Amino acid sequence: MATIAGVNQWGSGSRYGPIDVALYLLGVAGLAASLTILFLGMRAVMDVGGFCAEGGPYEIQTHCPEGTVILMPLSIFAGLGAAALMGWKGAQLGSPFGALVALAWPALFISLGWNFLEYAIWPPPPDTGIVWGWLIPGVIFEIMGIVPLLGLLPSQRWQGPSAADSPADLKSARKRLLNDLVSSAHERGWGAQDDLVSRLERLATLREQGAITDEEFEAAKRAVIGGSGQ
Repeated sequence: MATIAGVNQWGSGSRYGPIDVALYLLGVAGLAASLTILFLGMRAVMDVGGFCAEGGPYEIQTHCPEGTVILMPLSIFAGLGAAALMGWKGAQLGSPFGALVALAWPALFISLGWNFLEYAIWPPPPDTGIVWGWLIPGVIFEIMGIVPLLGLLPSQRWQGPSAADSPADLKSARKRLLNDLVSSAHERGWGAQDDLVSRLERLATLREQGAITDEEFEAAKRAVIGGSGQ
């Protein structure tokens, strides 16, 4: 009898455990905190004109807001470490969790770009009018964040049955979908465990969307697992 061990449960044969989940969540929290500190630190510096300094032998005209000199560089290195931890443990938990770390890039550039745009349009006193030195990098940062984000959005492969489709067309479409899943499983064999899980998840989604019946789901599931060689 075919079994899938260690995919969604802890215990003997499991590929991950509670510590892995805790470390993954720590990475998520650390990355979120680092992005937040960098976002707020940038705003604090822009509140004093966009530039500041601390230390050195020269007289400083504009001092940096308290804590920004240490927290902003620290947030960058901490964010990189948290992203690495999140990606490492996310890969063990499964591809959806590991892929979430890619959202850090859009989150970083969209948030910092928003700071540039906001302060370019509504600059702090004594500036008035649009500050082009902030508006241009704001637009560039938004493009650098939004374009990759659009590339990360999942495409909807299955659109669901249309009212114009005839019963014969729907039956033929269901048959093609099932044959594709089953034949691919037979051709590739067991391969990666995540690949088998993704096929079963796709079958479950098709059943929930009404694309296949419960009987077709059970039959296809047995065929996919049987084709894995287990």
